[in-house]
Amino acid sequence: MMEYKVAAYHFEKQIDLKVFRNNFNFFLIKREHTFLLYKCDENSYVYMKDYGSVVFLNCNTSILTQVFKNIISIKKDIKEFPEEVFTIVDNSELEVDFGTIKVPELTPDVAHIIMLNLSQSVALTNYVRKTSELHEKTLLYVNQLEKKGNIKLSKKNMRIFIGKTMNLKNSILENLFIFDSSDLAWSQEHLSKLDYQLKDELDIVKRHQGLQFSINVIKENLELFKDILQHRYSSMLEWIIIILILFEVVQIFV
Repeated sequence: MMEYKVAAYHFEKQIDLKVFRNNFNFFLIKREHTFLLYKCDENSYVYMKDYGSVVFLNCNTSILTQVFKNIISIKKDIKEFPEEVFTIVDNSELEVDFGTIKVPELTPDVAHIIMLNLSQSVALTNYVRKTSELHEKTLLYVNQLEKKGNIKLSKKNMRIFIGKTMNLKNSILENLFIFDSSDLAWSQEHLSKLDYQLKDELDIVKRHQGLQFSINVIKENLELFKDILQHRYSSMLEWIIIILILFEVVQIFV
């Protein structure tokens, strides 16, 4: 019985595919400007997307180490990065369920569809984690506002928050196509079915929608904080002007 492990990782950085091609010597079977698909051995593949996801299908440790060293220059454990793991087994009928992908035959096209969807899912996992961290930080100030009627937030920290939020949103927008289906999925019925079942199992569409909603909530909170800070500084300037006027009036009387 055929049983293979497929593991996807997101390295949280853009990957220069051209540079990687020059340093990786396995057989390149498919390539576009956004991805590379290598065949390392019989039923063994490496798939790489330029937005930072790499998927290993039935690869030994030496292949993982070689790829990892070519992407990350600093010493870091691969387990520190977002990960998505499934098991592929042979079956007469195609089915995706509870971490298992059942396929009648593991062809390069089938491997491509599986690895593409896992690369999308692990990228989403990374974006969701970063968005959740930003959301939790904004909630701290929301709670301050609820309990004290004010927030302890400087203009500098506000700009940092806005910068992080915009960077995250821009990163998702730049890679928006990662959530689309491959043209390959429409070429054959079984590939289309596999693509649909994977997207459903990995909850890609709903997670993407939830991600966009969370970012919009963060932006609304930041806009509110910015208005409060602007009002605070405007009030402070008004008091400074009033004090200066009073000082001038006192000088005139003196």
